[in-house]
Amino acid sequence: MKICYLIDNINPEHGGGRYTGDLISAVKKEGHDVVVLEVDSILDAIKVRKYFKNCDIIHAIDGYPYGIIAALANIGLNKKLVITVQGTYAVAPLYSFSKVVLVKWAYRKADKIIAISQYTKKEILKKINVQTIKVINHGIYFNKLYKEPIESEEKFILSVGALKYRKGYHISIPAFAMAKKEIPDLKYKIISGYKDEAYFRELKNLVAQYGVERDIEFLSDLSDELRNELYSKAKLFILTSVNENHHFEGFGLVFLEAAAAGLPVIGTLDNGIEDAVKNNFNGILVPQNDIKAVAGALLKILNNEQLRKELSLNSFSWARDHDWSKVCAEYIKVYQNLI
Repeated sequence: MKICYLIDNINPEHGGGRYTGDLISAVKKEGHDVVVLEVDSILDAIKVRKYFKNCDIIHAIDGYPYGIIAALANIGLNKKLVITVQGTYAVAPLYSFSKVVLVKWAYRKADKIIAISQYTKKEILKKINVQTIKVINHGIYFNKLYKEPIESEEKFILSVGALKYRKGYHISIPAFAMAKKEIPDLKYKIISGYKDEAYFRELKNLVAQYGVERDIEFLSDLSDELRNELYSKAKLFILTSVNENHHFEGFGLVFLEAAAAGLPVIGTLDNGIEDAVKNNFNGILVPQNDIKAVAGALLKILNNEQLRKELSLNSFSWARDHDWSKVCAEYIKVYQNLI
């Protein structure tokens, strides 16, 4: 079987890129032939068409513009078309006057639409009725990420994610400040790649406002080894994502990475994190924009070592259940059923 992937990138520093790279790697390990095409414009439909002719499956990673490019290039070829819908760039174009017609057309042309979470599926179905949609959650290479917790002299919580409004640091920082009143030696480390500079300035002002300048550390350009070491030393993982104008957390791959290090996790409801975290099993999900609820979840876990260890053990099993060996099998089954 030969699969052609239309993608944006496979940069592991980008959540979507890490997912794409891992999916392609997993499919290759199963012995299938793969063609990878990086595209960025609808005009690329002309260029990629020649690559489709010798493939069994065309798989576009995300709706806009990759699903459109794939559907256009596939006209007359009638190859089996799969479109993964991840989050923002699958849903937001459905609310755009200039994009909605083409996006809906591409979704209807797809033989199978794979949503990475139940929430993404629900948001797609609000705007278009398609019967071909199926949910397959993200995966991780558990053995690569698995780390036994390390007892650290420094007691800190950890976030990993771009410094942009949708990640909700304006919620987690005040919640941390509230929790710190009861746990004075608590610290907060935030690992980020991309920075929205205006938002970053807002966060630094917020840190100063709450008087926690010495307690919050913004980190960037870390190696995978150092990032994984911080996962293993942290007390828990937190990312309080918020929805913003149809921009939302499609899944939250970092929650699985944290779980593979045995971390209890705190996330938010009403987005794709509901698939990335099993609520009250390996972590706690709270309403969006609720600072008090986040602080309460922090204290509930950090003040109860028995609960923290129970959530930690559950995180290991949750992450193991999302290993690519299991997730990839679901993709292969979709491909095989189509051809």
